Amino acid sequence: MPKTRTPHVYSYEKDGSTLYYVTFYCKQWDGTNKKIKKMGFTRQADAARYEQEYRDRLAGSPAMTFAALCDRFLDDCKHHVRESTYMTRAGIIKQMFVPAFGSTPLNELTPVKIREWQNGLIASNHYKPSTLSNLHGILVTVLNFACKYFSLPQNPAAIAGGMGTLKAKKENQHYWTREQFARFILSGFAPERIAIFSTLFWTGCRIGECLALTAKDIDLEAGVMDISKTMTKTEHGYIVGPPKTAHSRRKVSLPRPLVMILADWIRRTDAKGNDRLFSTSGKNCLAALQRHAKKLGLPAIRLHDLRHSHASMLINIGTPPKVVQERLGHASIQMTLDLYSHLYPDKQKDVADRLSQYF
Repeated sequence: MPKTRTPHVYSYEKDGSTLYYVTFYCKQWDGTNKKIKKMGFTRQADAARYEQEYRDRLAGSPAMTFAALCDRFLDDCKHHVRESTYMTRAGIIKQMFVPAFGSTPLNELTPVKIREWQNGLIASNHYKPSTLSNLHGILVTVLNFACKYFSLPQNPAAIAGGMGTLKAKKENQHYWTREQFARFILSGFAPERIAIFSTLFWTGCRIGECLALTAKDIDLEAGVMDISKTMTKTEHGYIVGPPKTAHSRRKVSLPRPLVMILADWIRRTDAKGNDRLFSTSGKNCLAALQRHAKKLGLPAIRLHDLRHSHASMLINIGTPPKVVQERLGHASIQMTLDLYSHLYPDKQKDVADRLSQYF
């Protein structure tokens, strides 16, 4: 019989070593008692801690550890966000937050501790300002979850204040002009790559939206592309699902040369109805983009920068912000202006000149 060391912790022998296991009953959400058993601990204290954290996590006490809160948060997340968003949050939480705060009880996680962690990240110079800002935003979201559902009286991350800035995104935007893109697309691509890169540059769609396109999404006669889905990477592989947001569902008019390129590709593949137009991956497209850009001496850009290039081109030809918003599928015109306001010409001089006429 195993020897009792603490109220619910027991020892056993395995391969000449003494290990510990914990077994206990715990009331579940439905009111039933469930027997919990966990083996393989090398220390009694670790086994006892497992029981306490399990009970705290189930009870949702402010005394639960930050790691226990993260488990609850991610379990909830699965039901409310896209799988790709869940994977991103889970990766950040497990890699960045849990190592720093995992063993800290929520009611001992102070703004000072969070501020010290922020200062360490900033001092390391390993992270872009926009990355730091995103990390802070996710931490605030996790702790808001604790405030709302588990009686944490205040959010220590919100009190600590932010770090970094989202404005850095504008600095990281890179663009190709129409002339640069023409050099690139004529550098010797297979027809599929020509169709993909041309679609990205001349419509501003996202790479996931492009790779999810089917034959019926392209109205060659009307010259319109229907964007109603996107391809995302999940832990189960690539899947086609709803677009990023409700506003991402849109119909985009196509310039005539792009219609001809897509018509040629559809003819080559004999795609019909729900047949997907493209069989490659975003990773392969990025590799081809970077390889050819380097060979041609063009500025290094990402696939998403072809979207920025399209927005820049629209603005340069005088397209109103509302039309740019609708074409890119932004949730609001404010989002469009936040991203691209620096590209719009300064209208202050025009206003001053007009006022001078009435002076």
